[in-house]
Amino acid sequence: MQTKRNVLPVALMPVLAGLAFILGLNFFGCASTPPREQVPTPYGRAGPAQAKTFFPAKIKKVVVDAGHGGKDPGAIGKTIGAREKDINLDIARRLSKLLKDDGIEVVMTRSSDRFVSLSRRVDIANASGADLFISVHSNANRARSLNGFEVYYVSEKANDAKRALAAARSRPLRLKDAFFADNSLNLRAIVWDMIYTQNRGQAIELSRALCRAMADNLEVKILGVKGARFQVLWGANMPAVLIETGFLSNSSEERKLKNSFYRQKIAEAIEEGVRKYSWEAQLIAEAGRR
Repeated sequence: MQTKRNVLPVALMPVLAGLAFILGLNFFGCASTPPREQVPTPYGRAGPAQAKTFFPAKIKKVVVDAGHGGKDPGAIGKTIGAREKDINLDIARRLSKLLKDDGIEVVMTRSSDRFVSLSRRVDIANASGADLFISVHSNANRARSLNGFEVYYVSEKANDAKRALAAARSRPLRLKDAFFADNSLNLRAIVWDMIYTQNRGQAIELSRALCRAMADNLEVKILGVKGARFQVLWGANMPAVLIETGFLSNSSEERKLKNSFYRQKIAEAIEEGVRKYSWEAQLIAEAGRR
């Protein structure tokens, strides 16, 4: 009598093999992952060097998340009283329109001044089946001299194994043309762990594209691409970034963010970053098929 073994779905093997390469894993053994180099860029420390990032063929749907809202005002400027929830929503609406004009389907976690919990935002994003998640925020700090634009992705310090196990227990794996001969919890957790690692690599590339677009279009200090463990990023099933458009605690940036023309320029720069990321992703995907 033959002993039953875990069998990986044939249709998923190329994806798993590529993702395993990123993780330094060997499905037929166990290879340790070598230390990953931190890559400094003109836009700040941008996380781990990616051995190779596999991109979607085209960005078709984006979730735009306007931070805070309703009873949660977020940061409030000290100079003219600008409220973060209002700034975030206006930029998110403008960004949504621009993306729709590009032919991209947009899902907003909120389109009005209402409170939406962090867990609900994650649920909306994950139920949408979107390619990207973009959360729009405005910054604040006790040091009122601080100013600039920065983008966050899920930190490498996040416990991906814990995230993957939680996802394997509660979320279906929606992988096209994939069949699991063995639907064990461990196998699903391995796949989720790979998906999260892959998503981080894509989020880093998107973050870099956003910083480049902001530097090209606005006279703003670029603080860089940084890792963090924000809940809306931690729970998202797709590449996710959180944008801090500027500091409301800085009197100069507060006045800028209160200006509708400046907010439009921010939205346009974000849209350009997404568009360039999508274009670069398509080139890489096409090159990989050759």
